[in-house]
Amino acid sequence: KVRIISGKFRGRKFIYSKKLNIRPSTGLAREGLFNILQNKFHFDSIQVADLCSGSGAIGFEFISRGSIVTFLDKNPKCIIHLKNTAKIFNVKPKIIKKDVFNFIKDDNEKFNLIFADPPYSFSKTQYNELIYGLSNKLFDKNSILVLEHYKKNIFNNFEIFCYMKEYGDSCFSFFKTKSG
Repeated sequence: KVRIISGKFRGRKFIYSKKLNIRPSTGLAREGLFNILQNKFHFDSIQVADLCSGSGAIGFEFISRGSIVTFLDKNPKCIIHLKNTAKIFNVKPKIIKKDVFNFIKDDNEKFNLIFADPPYSFSKTQYNELIYGLSNKLFDKNSILVLEHYKKNIFNNFEIFCYMKEYGDSCFSFFKTKSG
C-alpha cells in the first residue's frame, strides 16, 4: 500500500500489485523530497512528468497537491495500474505507455519538474543519456530534474548537477538546466 502524504488526497491509500515488480519510493523518501520541493515550487501551478512511474506514488502525490502530471512507463501492467489508480482518485492525468528514451526523442513537451525513477540496473551510458536528454525537456532555469537512484551511483560530475539527498539505499539527485 502507498499512502498519500499531503494535499487533497492526504491519508488516502492505494494498492499496487507485487506482480508489477517495482520499487515504489518509500514514504520517508517521498516526504523528504516534497519538503525540499515545497521551498522551490507552488505545486498548484506546475507541469510535472513522472517518468518510469511504476506505482505512480510520486505523481499522485503531485496531483494531490494540485500539479498537472504526465505519467510515463513502458510496462503495460504499470499503465493499467496507473489508469485504475487515477479512476480511484477521480483524476485524469496524461498516461503514456512509452520507453523513456523514445519519450526523450519523440516528444517536445516541456516541464517545470521532471521526476525519473529508472531501474537501478541502468548503465552509466543510460544514465548519461537520460540526464542530458531530460534536461532539454525542462522549461527554464527554475525547472528541476530529480533522479531517484541507488546510493552508490554518483552524478556530481555532471555540470547541471545541483545536489543529492540520501534516504536509505535510495538517493535523489537534483539537476537544473543551464539554459533559460
